[in-house]
Amino acid sequence: MSETAESDEVQGWSPAPDEGQAGTVLTSDGRWAYRYKDGAELIMMKMPERPAPA
Repeated sequence: MSETAESDEVQGWSPAPDEGQAGTVLTSDGRWAYRYKDGAELIMMKMPERPAPA
């Protein structure tokens, strides 16, 4: 995968599974969350909308 998408290519990114680390994480139930430092409480996020595959 390259750093840029081709004009007809849809790229997506998913966060790493939650293991207590800081940053954007994927919870065990499949939702996205953010943790501002290791071990802090999660802040739940709205997942970005992605276009349906063609």
